Amino acid sequence: MGTGAVQLLLFIALVFLKVQGQPHLLDPQCVTSRSEPGLYRVINGKPADLLSNPWMVIIIERGMMKCGGSLITPRYVLTAAHCKSETKSQLTVRLGDYDVNQALDCSSYGCIPRPKEINVTRTFVPSHYINFRKNDIALLRLETAVQYGDNIRSICLLMGDYTWSSNFLKNLSKFNTTGWGRTESRINSPVLQQASLTHHHLSYCAQVFGKQLDNSHICVASSTGSTCQGDSGGPLTARVRIGSERRVILFGVVSYGAAHCFGPTVYTNVNHFANWIEFHTKLN
Repeated sequence: MGTGAVQLLLFIALVFLKVQGQPHLLDPQCVTSRSEPGLYRVINGKPADLLSNPWMVIIIERGMMKCGGSLITPRYVLTAAHCKSETKSQLTVRLGDYDVNQALDCSSYGCIPRPKEINVTRTFVPSHYINFRKNDIALLRLETAVQYGDNIRSICLLMGDYTWSSNFLKNLSKFNTTGWGRTESRINSPVLQQASLTHHHLSYCAQVFGKQLDNSHICVASSTGSTCQGDSGGPLTARVRIGSERRVILFGVVSYGAAHCFGPTVYTNVNHFANWIEFHTKLN
């Protein structure tokens, strides 16, 4: 066996041991919580705070917005597998945007730097992905690493002990989601929107959609808000205390929901793919 193969096997073993070991953050430099979230909605909603979601990205194909996504390390974006290019077209991600109709985003506190666009050089999806119903998650590798700033920074992912993170998720009752998807006026919002959603048992979504769900899914719903077209691949987050700091944790990726936009939404459970995520982001 060559030296390269031995090093690869050692690396795989180390990653496996780390993922199966103590809980830790994928990127220790990930975002901390700036403030308590408000009750925003993507449907019937109002804009999110200018700097409260610096991990948000827009995935662009052929000059058009295709999906949302989340920056999880300086080199990787996490999104849904059904957001990958089906025609092998070049994908680009836009980072640090807020109002897509404005060249410069400003508030009463000042203006943020202009958005950055970086090409995607490689897309990773689980080998057993077939369609959005199952294993709907993807990693996009960026051409160059991102430099963090006030308007661009990774979101936190829990790695390590799967039992611990699963119990953590089970006890969460509320989440937030963000996106530029269609609003109640039936057009895509130019301004980033945020929604508050409630955690439901998987049986609820299974009954609504007539599909079997398992621990690789998360079921959420709200009587006043939901995600819609354009929000695919976007994040399901919660603000939690990790050690001495409050962190924004990514728990899910938008997979599918009701065609009319109101009703429950099924998210891919990020914790379920922690091993796969850490392996690819560290190896590549």
